[in-house]
Amino acid sequence: MCAALKLWASHLQVEIAKDAASRSDPLSAGKSEGTMGSNGGLEGLQKRLRVFHASYEAGQKSDSVKRRAMRQSLGAVIDFLMAQPNWCAAESALLVTLAEALADVERGHTTSLISKKPPRRPPIPINIRRRRAQAAAHMEQLMRRGLSREEAARKVFREIPRNSSLFGNTENASWRTVAQWLDEISASPRKSLERKSFEAALKQREFDFSE
Repeated sequence: MCAALKLWASHLQVEIAKDAASRSDPLSAGKSEGTMGSNGGLEGLQKRLRVFHASYEAGQKSDSVKRRAMRQSLGAVIDFLMAQPNWCAAESALLVTLAEALADVERGHTTSLISKKPPRRPPIPINIRRRRAQAAAHMEQLMRRGLSREEAARKVFREIPRNSSLFGNTENASWRTVAQWLDEISASPRKSLERKSFEAALKQREFDFSE
């Protein structure tokens, strides 16, 4: 396991070195500054960290430079640890994982490890989308007959069972949610499933929202 992780860490180090060498900045000025060199001494680590910190300070107006300096500082620490006698790569595996996550972000790939964004919601089933469009069409019909926006939404809401899967959960069960469906469909592309279902439902005379 140690051998596999050591190979993994080495690959990461090469990637960081390539990233630095491809840019004309202090980080790529030399092997002891911009790459993951073999110097395992504390003095060598301190020198490299000072160089990266100086680059960070000089790049205050460039987030890309700052992120690169932080990634390479982390890489320098990993390199130092890997050079220690009897050091197993498994002992720095989490640091390597963090470095890879930072590199993924730099490439534009979102990672849940260092993002506070909630996980992506599963897609809404097609039958639910169609039935919401029908509810919105019913509301639109009522408004065309003279009811206000709120009155129409409340009437449609009363026709939908409170535990209906249309709402997703009981917290969303309100007339405001029904009104929101109409707003979203009104802003949707004409060729979308919701808009097509909405246009077709406008021709209906009766609606049944029972499960």
